[in-house]
Amino acid sequence: MKLKHKHNRRHTAALGIVALAASLLSIPMPATAAPLGAADFVKADGTVLRTDAGEVLNLRGTNVGGWLTQEDWMSPLGEFAADRTGWSASATGGSPERVLDGSQTTRWTAGGAQRGGERITVDLGAATLFNRLSIDNTAAPGEYARLVDIETSTDGSTWKSVATQAGVDGVTIARFTPQVARFVRLTQKASAPVGWSIGELNLFSDPVLFNGRHSASATSSAPGTSPSKAIDGDVSSVWQSGAAQAPGQAVTIDLGRNVDMDKVLFDAGRATSNDYPRIWDVFTSWDNATWTKVASGYGAGRTVLADFNGAKNGRYLRIVSNGNASNWWSVAEVAIYSGTSLDRGAWTATASIGSPAGEVLDGNVATRWTTSTHQAPGQSVTIDMGALATMNNVTIDTAKNASDEQDWARGYALDLSRDGSTWTTVATGVGTRKATTIGFPAQAARYLRLTQTGSSPDRWWTIGELTAGLHNDDFSLSTTLNARFDAATTQSIIATHQDTWFTESDLDEIAAMGMNLIRLPIGWSHFLNLDGSWKSDPWSKIDWAVKEAAARGIYVLLDLHTVPGGGCPWGSCGRIGPNPNGFWGSETYHDWVESIWTVMADRYRGNPAVAGYDLINEPLIDYDEDAEDVAQKSEYYDRLYDAVRAVDPDHTIFLGAFFGPNSLAAPSVHGWTNVVYEYHPYDMPNQKDWSAQNQLVTNELSGLPARLSGHGVPILYGEYSLYYNDDVWSRFMAGLNSLDVSWTNWTYKVRGAAGDGFAYWGFYYDNPSPVPVVNSDDAATFRSKLAAFGTENFTKNERFVATVAKYTGGLAAFAPAEIAHSGWTASASSSSPWSTPASGIDGANGSSWQSGKAMSGDEWYQIDMGASHTVSMVTVQTAPDSAWDYPRGFTLETSIDGRNWTAAATGIAYGWKRPISIEPTTARYIRISQTGIAPQWWTLDQIAVFSSY
Repeated sequence: MKLKHKHNRRHTAALGIVALAASLLSIPMPATAAPLGAADFVKADGTVLRTDAGEVLNLRGTNVGGWLTQEDWMSPLGEFAADRTGWSASATGGSPERVLDGSQTTRWTAGGAQRGGERITVDLGAATLFNRLSIDNTAAPGEYARLVDIETSTDGSTWKSVATQAGVDGVTIARFTPQVARFVRLTQKASAPVGWSIGELNLFSDPVLFNGRHSASATSSAPGTSPSKAIDGDVSSVWQSGAAQAPGQAVTIDLGRNVDMDKVLFDAGRATSNDYPRIWDVFTSWDNATWTKVASGYGAGRTVLADFNGAKNGRYLRIVSNGNASNWWSVAEVAIYSGTSLDRGAWTATASIGSPAGEVLDGNVATRWTTSTHQAPGQSVTIDMGALATMNNVTIDTAKNASDEQDWARGYALDLSRDGSTWTTVATGVGTRKATTIGFPAQAARYLRLTQTGSSPDRWWTIGELTAGLHNDDFSLSTTLNARFDAATTQSIIATHQDTWFTESDLDEIAAMGMNLIRLPIGWSHFLNLDGSWKSDPWSKIDWAVKEAAARGIYVLLDLHTVPGGGCPWGSCGRIGPNPNGFWGSETYHDWVESIWTVMADRYRGNPAVAGYDLINEPLIDYDEDAEDVAQKSEYYDRLYDAVRAVDPDHTIFLGAFFGPNSLAAPSVHGWTNVVYEYHPYDMPNQKDWSAQNQLVTNELSGLPARLSGHGVPILYGEYSLYYNDDVWSRFMAGLNSLDVSWTNWTYKVRGAAGDGFAYWGFYYDNPSPVPVVNSDDAATFRSKLAAFGTENFTKNERFVATVAKYTGGLAAFAPAEIAHSGWTASASSSSPWSTPASGIDGANGSSWQSGKAMSGDEWYQIDMGASHTVSMVTVQTAPDSAWDYPRGFTLETSIDGRNWTAAATGIAYGWKRPISIEPTTARYIRISQTGIAPQWWTLDQIAVFSSY
């Protein structure tokens, strides 16, 4: 028989407060399916789910992410800026203090029409680290600076120009290389018939690498310059090529170690602002021999920000100028964006005892600082970051699966200081095995001191690495809001978001897609206050979602998406942190989560509209989980399983097998029944590669029979995204349907734009409205900004919706019917001397049509299929050796007669192969117009046309 654990710390008092059973209400409204009733209750039966009526049920739907928990890339609850404590402003006129008051409705106005020379200066009070500035003129539409020069100074006397930025109406963003300065000065340089107004001015420090430990080389250098000047931290010193720009000029940076990078900014400098590269390409390499192109484009001004569309790993970064110009190429400074924490290259460390403290900053968790004696109160490590930096998290880490992981602090106090003399304690607590993460309200400091407050007779105190960051996650949002506002105000801010982000009309949209499930991600802080006490009413939105979804024939999977301390190291788990994150070593947090599930299971027991309980989202103790880690995770799952079963014996329990089936014990080990194992497959680094996404699907589908038979329980694919590939999406959903495997894609809506890769992360996407600044906007401004994020203000991805909707009804076949090329002819707007349009329709054989000129937005390629056919999808691909020659934008048109054309699709391409699904239509002619701009030629190795997909 199964031996049950005895848990004496259940929060049984909470049961009496919220132990009301939810009732399923019938709500008269249009619905695409009958309301759910008692016969629809879901349970696992072998490898399938069945209703109480005995029918096999496949759950097919989406996630409602970003609603009841914050994820900064998706939901609009805000971002963190530099701490403005102690700042002051002066200007050529008006009331400059208003740019720092947190209100969107007040503003500084220079007075009169813009003539050039208007100026505002901000004194930050001390040397501060920053690399981005935002200027918000929302309170005065039209009154934005037409051109602004941004300068910094350490003393208010000597100034350096770090950016020259054209303004836009709304929020103007200027990015530049990292600055350590006390003063920031903005000077308006153009003319306009209206005044210049600023409602709010904020600075930010996006995580970039410290160049002081890097080295640089170049293909050539002008006399008196050297590549090192491009990474010396001084924007006024410049490397120059010493020759007119010509293809192949390059600057290579050696980072000294492999690093995940996602963007690079390079600045030509103020005095040489016209020496920007006319055409640029960026490459990364592990070995300085084999290079991968990660970004490409045209230079258009002093600064270039090259976005890699996903993290790229390498030790070397190479920027190549591939254009022609009489100007030399100049680089004043380079900034490489990486990770989520502050780079520590300029930091110094001291300790009160033990080995050299610098080991905590060397990037190697295996080297360490240690007390070399047992833990005792007063032992300390102090960090000098060299300048004020705004942060809300400090993490200490150790080598994993080694003795060091037992040397965690038995007690700690974290103190911050601006000057090294006056200290403020911002956090106290007890460390956790392997790693400890410490959160606190966002604030600026130059110094941090971590002091041991506990003791251990047999363990040293050891730190492998110490990091700090300004993290934007659900925990940090809650911490800072609670520090800034009273409970009622904080709740009003959150309520504005919740009442806006997801409404009845959104449920109608989901029902119209034919879905029968929403996975509902909920943050732990939706239920509990930061001290673990219960909030007064955490149930109204969940109850509403369950009732409204049930009325439309839609189940709700209750997903505890975040747990206190973080169940994985990413923001999607509620708290950015180490691995393991703070949850896994805290018995207090374990008690809180058990309490949540005990109360939630009691509330929804017997409710047929609840598909089940997803206990922990993406649980991960270590990137390299060993048997001990898997056993620890499985034992805690068993504890939650027992807690739920004690009050609800019937609902299905969903268990996260993350990263695979071996990361969780088999159901038989603990005697789990009526359970589902859940998977989240993603290939984010290769998001632009159709083959990589297709291979991901191949791997998952081919491995499913073994997974099903191995554990003998149903499977849910609870999250996934396959980017801009309608055919790959279709193959995956058809394959899952054929095996009676349930699925919910990630997610219903996202803020991001198509050009940033977000159009296939959500059925609704692209809302560029400004988000609140968490640590400076006042409550009214917070609410005003959040109110702009109703779904009606997003773009609907009609073709993505149509693709997914094809499979929500259970379609289990994916058999795309390609139209034979026999009898086809092609024409084009232009062709290179060594290609013809016919090469684009002769099969994917490396014989390609090429436009013969850089993409400028006026190219077209036209096919006559010789006869009319039904057209449902067109796939456009380049040859493998010209993967960057894809069209940056497109319009797809169809015609019966070659004279009258109908636009069938518009959008962006996203990598070397782009399937374009359209509303099925009859056509003989197809024309693809290239609407983007890029330095590459447009190349077509193959166009395939499908009558169905």
